[in-house]
Formats: sequence, C-alpha cells, structure tokens
Amino acid sequence: MAKTRKTTPRRKAPASDTFALATAGAELALASLRVVNARTPMIIQAFNDPMRGNYAELTRMVSEKPLAFAQGASAGGPAWLAMADESNRYLAQAWKTPSYGLAPTLSASLGAFAFWGRMMSLGVAWQSAMLAPIHAAATTNARRLGPKA
Repeated sequence: MAKTRKTTPRRKAPASDTFALATAGAELALASLRVVNARTPMIIQAFNDPMRGNYAELTRMVSEKPLAFAQGASAGGPAWLAMADESNRYLAQAWKTPSYGLAPTLSASLGAFAFWGRMMSLGVAWQSAMLAPIHAAATTNARRLGPKA
C-alpha cells in the first residue's frame, strides 16, 4: 500500500474574501482622504499661530502610523509564513516528480495551476491580515475627526 502524504487542512479564500479586501482598501482610501482634509487646517493653524495649535492631534498624527503599520506587519506574519510553507511544499514535490514523457508534464502543469490558486488564496489572507490594523486606525480617525452631527 502506498504511503499517503500528510496534509494540513487548507482554508480557501472565497470570492467574498477578495471582495472584502477590495472594499477595505476603498474604505481606507476614503478614510485617509477625510483624515488629511481634517488635519491639514490644524497643521496650517499651528504653523500660523504656534500658541493655538492642536498639539495633541498633531502628536497623535505622528505616533499612530508606525504603530498601525507594526501591527499590520505582525498580523501578516503568520499568513506570510503559510505562503512560504506552501511554496516550499510545492517545490519539494515538483523536484521529486519525474520530468520525462507527456503524463508528468501534464501532471506538473495541473499541479502548477493548483499551486497558483492556493497562493492567490493565501495572498488574499495575507493582505487582509496586514490591512486590518491600518484600516481600523484610519477609519477610527475619520469618524473622530469627521463633522460633528
């Protein structure tokens, strides 16, 4: 009886994950625009009249970006490692596959196509994980700095 390779369960990203990533990117772009539009007058006011500048907000503006990007990098690490693991698994398998005749070539082509699909799914998960903290910080700022109703 042939030995079967142990496989780890893989979560495939449905199309809704890709749509959610695109939506989050669009929301991030709009939130960034609103934050820039709200903070630009604060910068001008602090420049024109240093005694009346909103230094709490200006300080927050500088300190929150490295924190959000560091959180994004930390959140994306496991997903990036999953991509590296999948790549290593595929390349190790492809290296062991005989490379002569028509059947191995067809098998390698189908395997490469499946690998591409898995890497796209893992890539969406990686990008979503990295974007989430940055999106959260920007949309929170946009709500806080937005027009008071």
